[in-house]
Amino acid sequence: MAGGTERGLIGFTSLALAIGLVAVLSPAASADTSTDTVNLAILGGALSAVVSAPTQMTPVVLDGRTSHTSVGSPTEWTITNARGSSAAWSLSVSATDFVSAAGTLDAQERTVAVENLTITPGIVTARTSAGTDAAPTTKPVSVSGQPQALVWTNTLGKGTFTLTPKFSLSVPPNAYRSNFSGAIDESPVNPFVSVLTFTIV
Repeated sequence: MAGGTERGLIGFTSLALAIGLVAVLSPAASADTSTDTVNLAILGGALSAVVSAPTQMTPVVLDGRTSHTSVGSPTEWTITNARGSSAAWSLSVSATDFVSAAGTLDAQERTVAVENLTITPGIVTARTSAGTDAAPTTKPVSVSGQPQALVWTNTLGKGTFTLTPKFSLSVPPNAYRSNFSGAIDESPVNPFVSVLTFTIV
């Protein structure tokens, strides 16, 4: 009886060992894999600028002795280069002379040369996420009838940038006053007006 029990234990132990060996030596299950591709087109967007002139410049009172300065600031400008390339771009400005239109009694229009107007771009801030290209180059411009670069890049310049320029007009002491629209000293004046043209390419 004791011998039978011992044989039974030996048989049980052998069975357990056999099961363990099967688990260890069995090959790993093979993975079911496949490959595929994903196609994506990234298209370039536009190069654009939202710019404006000041709605109002500060008034000037002539004194016949010294030059005076009229100043103003427009709303914030936004320049967006979404072309997705490293091509350079430039925002330029040109303008006409400042003209006070003739009135009923002030029969001759008056002018102030546009070269007396200076636009200073100021600080340019990148408004897109990390990795935006470096801010573009700027310089103050004495405006003329020919386009001159205000803000530009030599390469790159991707992203969106904002700035708020300062406008400054030097009025010489011998300038003419604004013309009156009707009765002199009793009617609204015709302000000096310049038409500015901004171009981004």
